[in-house]
Amino acid sequence: MNKMLKTKKTLIVIMCTLLFSACKASKGQPYATQKDNAWSRNACGAFSMAYYLAETGQIPGSKVESTAKEIYSKIKFDPSAGFGEYSDPFKILQEIAPYSASVRFGIKLSNPYQPGEKLMALFAKTVDTSSLTNITDIASALGKDEYVIEIVVPRGNVDLNAPMHNPLHYVLTYWKGDTLYTLDPGRGQEEPRQNFIDGSTTRWCFCNSGIFIKPKA
Repeated sequence: MNKMLKTKKTLIVIMCTLLFSACKASKGQPYATQKDNAWSRNACGAFSMAYYLAETGQIPGSKVESTAKEIYSKIKFDPSAGFGEYSDPFKILQEIAPYSASVRFGIKLSNPYQPGEKLMALFAKTVDTSSLTNITDIASALGKDEYVIEIVVPRGNVDLNAPMHNPLHYVLTYWKGDTLYTLDPGRGQEEPRQNFIDGSTTRWCFCNSGIFIKPKA
């Protein structure tokens, strides 16, 4: 009798474990990702926004792709800007604000020295700098309770002689304990941000700029 009861309890534990694992896998990471040669090819900004909404529990993980598609139409650059189908950071800031307690566009304006920082400094010359917050770097500017839709150059070098030839990419970055993690729309699953600095996964040029978001309480 005791043996049957023990077996029954074991089966219940196994079933509960499997059910929990299935529920965990059905929502959250890994999230939907950008697809090449489709509407999502240039929608990294919209996917990063959808990741933020999913990570903060404002949408289910299963709704990331449909939410990104809906957002993307609202944040694309105006055709007159000459940036094609990419996302406008100021439109990202505007569209994410209702889902946040506060937002700001942080960028390193003082003494940029890394190539990515210099690239963003060129961008800053084209806009009203009063709309920007001067930061030193992402790590020191990002609160433990914040997220940042970070702007990076998704390759190992920056061509400052031809600024418009540099592809820009949006990713979602946040703290977990004392480690910065990044959710890349090309992958859909978080990895330590350092992996994209030291080349463990791939190597990006970081620009130390992005849209900083504090979630609602």
